[in-house]
Amino acid sequence: MNSKIYAYDTVKSTNDLAKEKAPGLKNGDIIWALSQTSGRGKGKRSWYSPKGGLWFSIVFKPQRLSKDPNVYTKMASIAVVNVLKRFKVKEVGVKWPNDIYHGKEKLGGILTEILSQGKNHTVIVGVGLNVNNELPEDLPNVTSLFKITGEKISVPQLLKRVSSEIKRLYNFITSGKRNVITNLWRNAVITKKGSEIKVIEHSGKEYHATVVKVLSNSLIVEHDGVRERVHPSEIFFG
Repeated sequence: MNSKIYAYDTVKSTNDLAKEKAPGLKNGDIIWALSQTSGRGKGKRSWYSPKGGLWFSIVFKPQRLSKDPNVYTKMASIAVVNVLKRFKVKEVGVKWPNDIYHGKEKLGGILTEILSQGKNHTVIVGVGLNVNNELPEDLPNVTSLFKITGEKISVPQLLKRVSSEIKRLYNFITSGKRNVITNLWRNAVITKKGSEIKVIEHSGKEYHATVVKVLSNSLIVEHDGVRERVHPSEIFFG
């Protein structure tokens, strides 16, 4: 995949810039910024992204979209976990469906956005990872690679490794082997069958439950003898 990296000092959001430049970008091209002023997470949540972290978006232009649009997020989250394990970072995994966690602390996240115009599709996968950057004091349960390892890691080197791993995994999707991504993702997910989690429903109802089954876009949990389907934004540790 013959792709380019477009590097910037500061941008509002690498995903937003990738969307603006999408018509002129090729499959596998990367928008990378040293910092973001308006970084975004899932559900339009803001993402603190100062210098020292890894903030980039990679663009794909598939001939046809996968039947499971979440597969692109899974692909990127697996790539990050695989690379971090090679850096000897233990206890790292995916907090279903799109956050990267070390133990019970958030290390990073994935934001996928899809643009479609007729038969033309653009998939933009944004990756945000706390590396050597400072962490906001008012946010609990967040961490960085520097905090975990005590060593500074080269951000350009990390970008190279993560993006290469994403591209390698992307080949499974384009070759019709989406099940490989799904299986790798299931192994990387922290919330597995039997996990004890806290659920806070959008209605405000709270309860502790046991995970019975991990699905591609929801979990089946059991509490007080009742089984329910819950969604990503309702899942917490504790």
